[in-house]
Amino acid sequence: MPAVDTQVAQHVLKTVVAARLMGADCIISGIRPQIAQTIVALGIEFGDIATKASLADALRHAIRMTEARPGRGVA
Repeated sequence: MPAVDTQVAQHVLKTVVAARLMGADCIISGIRPQIAQTIVALGIEFGDIATKASLADALRHAIRMTEARPGRGVA
């Protein structure tokens, strides 16, 4: 997204909450430095939502998390 304001950030956070209610884990990736600065300046916190620099980093994180779950180890 090219710009972030409090309303956009709130929509992202509500989307994450809705996904979690349906049993999904969320990872936010690809936040550009300018957007990250805006998010910090607005005082928006993502709390325990995983954030990664790139899609590749997010995929690696997702794979590690899947492998770490009990009963879902790599065969």
